[in-house]
Amino acid sequence: MTDKHRTVIQVQPRYDFREEWEVLADKENLKYEALDFSTQPALNESGLFEEYSKWYGSCNRTTSIHGFFIDVNPASGDPDFKKLSQDKCIKSCETAKIIGAKNVVFHSSCFPFLRGVYLDVWSKRCADFYQEIASKFDLNIFIENSPDIDPGPIAALMCRIEDKRVGVCLDVGHANYSSAPIRQWFEELGEWIGYLHLSDNNGTYDDHLPLGEGSVNWQETDELWRKLDRDTYITLEINGLVAAGRAVNFLKENGYFGYE
Repeated sequence: MTDKHRTVIQVQPRYDFREEWEVLADKENLKYEALDFSTQPALNESGLFEEYSKWYGSCNRTTSIHGFFIDVNPASGDPDFKKLSQDKCIKSCETAKIIGAKNVVFHSSCFPFLRGVYLDVWSKRCADFYQEIASKFDLNIFIENSPDIDPGPIAALMCRIEDKRVGVCLDVGHANYSSAPIRQWFEELGEWIGYLHLSDNNGTYDDHLPLGEGSVNWQETDELWRKLDRDTYITLEINGLVAAGRAVNFLKENGYFGYE
């Protein structure tokens, strides 16, 4: 990325329970990846966008934002849908600037079973677009593996990227139910990984279980992460406040991901 940073452990708070999340964040020195804005149209309709933005912008914890990801494909072959998707991504970047976040995470949204010409076109369109918005907004853009079944499409995308502000967010939970082992994800995408999403599952669905309560091999994942030999933004993408606290304890007890 464009600036030197240490490993940052983050959670995804919910605005409605912000006081309780603040207690956990204070206790464990956690930062925030704002997820609430990924459904921003609902906030706009309810008139809550300004209220949410004010809190996330003033809490001094928000380093990152999860961009729009539902029904978004900025490389779509349909010009109307492509424009709508790109406008949503731009809105996510605008929101990041408003609240003072410097990282935006987007799902790859690449159709996983289409390769060849489709992948060539998709990777070029995405590379052009993500570099454009990274430059325009001076933000780090991280592309997350979803709904990818293997590292191929994101690797194809990243081979076209020249702007160091565009990197990879490896979602370990998504990798766990993909067709490729976690080691392959690290080996093929490692040079571009600057961000992780951590959650557990049993290898079939995106359950967002607390760490250690599914089938992810966390010892191996931690070892692979350490071999990257770089500091990383790491978000505990866990369902609920109590579960997030348990995930922090799991990392501390096992000495994983920067905890000693």
